Amino acid sequence: MSMMPPPASYPIEAFHAAVRDAIWEVLDQVQAPDALVAGAALTAMAIACQANVDVMLPSGLRRPSSLYTALIGQSGERKTTVDDLISAPIYAYDQKHAASDADMQAHYRANLRLWQATNNALQRKIDKSAQGTADVKQHHDEVVEQERQEPDKPVLKQIIYQSITERPLLEALHGRGKSIAILSDEGEIVLKSGAMKKMGNLNRAWDGKPLSLDLVDVRVRVVDPRITISFMVQEEVIEEFLGRRGRIARGSGHLARYLIAWPASTVGFRKMTLGDHAWTHLSAFHQRITELLDEADLRQTNNEPRTLLKFCTEAKELWAESYDWIEKGQRPGERFYSIKDFACKMLELAGRVAAILHYFNRLKGEISRETLQRALTIVGWHLDEFNRLFGDTNCTPQIEQDVLYLGDYLLNRHWLRGEGQAYWNEVRTHCKLRDQMRFEAALRRLEIQGAVEVGMDYTGSGKGKRVIILNPFRFQQAAMA
Repeated sequence: MSMMPPPASYPIEAFHAAVRDAIWEVLDQVQAPDALVAGAALTAMAIACQANVDVMLPSGLRRPSSLYTALIGQSGERKTTVDDLISAPIYAYDQKHAASDADMQAHYRANLRLWQATNNALQRKIDKSAQGTADVKQHHDEVVEQERQEPDKPVLKQIIYQSITERPLLEALHGRGKSIAILSDEGEIVLKSGAMKKMGNLNRAWDGKPLSLDLVDVRVRVVDPRITISFMVQEEVIEEFLGRRGRIARGSGHLARYLIAWPASTVGFRKMTLGDHAWTHLSAFHQRITELLDEADLRQTNNEPRTLLKFCTEAKELWAESYDWIEKGQRPGERFYSIKDFACKMLELAGRVAAILHYFNRLKGEISRETLQRALTIVGWHLDEFNRLFGDTNCTPQIEQDVLYLGDYLLNRHWLRGEGQAYWNEVRTHCKLRDQMRFEAALRRLEIQGAVEVGMDYTGSGKGKRVIILNPFRFQQAAMA
C-alpha cells in the first residue's frame, strides 16, 4: 500500500431496508467510519447464514455463504464498540452455550482417559503374549473392538474464536458441516495466530473443502466446513503483516478472498450525543441473527442439509454481463490487470453476498437480478478498494478515466441542473465519449457501482426511449463533495 486517494463512501444503500436502517442507526450513534460498520454487519450476516445456506453459482459451482473481511482503521475509530454492538447476539450465543460445551468437554476427557487406560492394559497384554509363546493375533478382535470404542470428540456450540493455531482450528471444525468464525476487533491477534501460518487450510475451509490432521495423539477429520473470518486492524499492524507475509498472502490467493476496507477516519469530526438511544433497527437486526443461529442449531440436531439457493434467469444474464466486463478489465494495461487475483474472485464473492442478502432478508424463490445487483454494488466497492490499496498506481487505466469523466458529466450536466435522469441518446450525442464501446463500458461500470440505472421511458409517444436514471444518494454525495 502507498499514498492513495481517499475511498468512496460505502454503498450502504445497496443493503435491503432492514439492514440498511440498522447500519445507519449505528453510524448515527457511534460515528465510526461507514465501511467499518457496514463490514461488521455483513460479517455478522455471513456468520448467521453460513450454517443454513449455500449458493449455486451460475458457473455451476456450489459454494458456501462464508466471507472473509479485513477492516483497517486507526486507533480511536471505535472498532471495539462497533464489534460489540453489531455482533452482540453471536457473543451472547457463545456465552449461553459455554456451560454445556464445558460439560461435554469434561465428559469427553473423562471417557478418553478411561479408554486410554483400557487401551494401555490391552497393550500390556499384547506385549506379554509377544514375549512368550502365545500368538498375538489372538487379540485381533479385541483390538478392533477397542478401536471402535474410542470416544468421539463432542461437537461444541462455540462459534467465535480469536487466537487459534492449526490444531485447535481443525479440532473446532471437526466433524461434518461445523460452522465457526475467527472474529476479532484486535486484528493483530488473528494475523499473528498460528492459523495464519497455514493459509492453505484457511483457503480450503473458505471453499468448504475437507481437511485432516493426523498426529500421534489425535486424528481430526473435517468435512464440509463453514468458516467466516473478520478482523479489525490498525494500519501499522497490517503493514507489518504484509511486510512479513504479503508475498505468500497474495501468491497463495488468500488475500484475494478478503473484502478489504480502509475507510477515511472520523476521528476529530465526531459530535457528542447525550441521552439514551433506542436501538429500534439494530434490535430487529439482532433478532434476525438470533433466529438464524437457532435455525442452524436445529439443522445440526436433525442432521438436515443446508438450503441451496440458485439464481433466476435474469440474474444469470447480469452475471454473464458482469463476467465479460471483469474479464476484459484484466487485460494488460486495463483497470484490474494488477489485481487479477481479486478480480478473478469478484463474482464468486458477489454470489456469496447475494445469497446472504437473499436469505437474511427472508426473500423467497431464486436469487433475483435486483439482489445480485445489490451484491455487485457492495463487492464492486471492495474491488475498487482492493485496487486503491494494492493496484498499480503508475497510470490510470482508460476505463477508469472514462468512468470518472462520464460520472462528472452526468453530475454537472444533469444532476446539478435538477434533473434526476438523462436520455441515453442525448448523453451519447453531447459527451466526449464518442466511441460506443467505451461509452457503454463506462456506463456499465457506473451501473455496477450503483450510481445509475438504465431503463426505459415510455412517456410522450408510445415508443420507449432508453434513459439513464441517476441514484439520488450517490449523486447528492458527489455534489456535496
